[in-house]
Amino acid sequence: MHLVFWGVRGSYPVPGTATTRYGGHTSCVEVRSNSNRCLIVDAGTGLRGLGQKLAAENAEQAESNYNLILSHVHWDHIQGLPFFEPAYQGGNHITVHAPRVAADETRKVISGITRHEFFPASLEAAPAIFEYVEVMPGIGLEIEDFEIMPVGLNHPFGAVGYRINADDTSLAYISDTAPFDRMLHKQHFVAGPEEASEDDLVVLKKLRADLVSALKGVDTVIYDTHFTEEEYEKFPHWGHSTPEHALQICKEAGIRQLILFHHAPAHDDAMMDEIGAQYYVRGKKLGVVVSVAKEGLTIPIGVRRGGTNPGISA
Repeated sequence: MHLVFWGVRGSYPVPGTATTRYGGHTSCVEVRSNSNRCLIVDAGTGLRGLGQKLAAENAEQAESNYNLILSHVHWDHIQGLPFFEPAYQGGNHITVHAPRVAADETRKVISGITRHEFFPASLEAAPAIFEYVEVMPGIGLEIEDFEIMPVGLNHPFGAVGYRINADDTSLAYISDTAPFDRMLHKQHFVAGPEEASEDDLVVLKKLRADLVSALKGVDTVIYDTHFTEEEYEKFPHWGHSTPEHALQICKEAGIRQLILFHHAPAHDDAMMDEIGAQYYVRGKKLGVVVSVAKEGLTIPIGVRRGGTNPGISA
């Protein structure tokens, strides 16, 4: 099994000269099994490039199946769907697995991004057949070569991470989530930090324990590390984590490799170099290899990489 990063940013895309090395597209990861089965994780703007690649691969086929698993349906994780090229080829079948959002069905939420007021063509009218499947934390599913276990995260309106097993190895995608230390995110956004109640702290403790348990035995973890420690102190109510929090989770779970992901829009290439260098050293002390996600980066899962610092760009 291996993965390819097509989008590594959080919140909104940031193309330009300041992000050329790490990339400016929002969240999208391609996972491939050894038999070349493809699983798409999240559908940010990086999905457009991946869709072009997949359409070219399957150009000779009258119909193809595509499987997407979404962590949640915030804009930066679904905004690539209207630009997914296989959606515009009749005969294709696209299955979208996603957590339910409050009382709304996944189909209703996702189709809303192409309402006629602000998009020229409805996603529901696309030639491909879309199927929507609800996922729930703790209830596993199988998609072709992949055994997948959703796990609950701490994010406004809810989100799920995924443990993905295939080819006698495993990876996990943990985005988006806040730490589990001070604020429980619920079915709404808030204007500022809110103090956790005693009941909230009990839920947070269980969420954290369940996550660590789900990650036991995983080789590589992709983790939402949107904030620096200083930024998190200012914005704990935004629902994102830090490299330090991610490292502590990975250390407890016995993870070999942590990949920093969902980079803040304001973190340019130079800043990502600094963060990568800092946490490569920090991770080494804790026995965890720390890498930084970059667009186009391909990582084999379960195969140890070289001893050079993967957080520094050439």
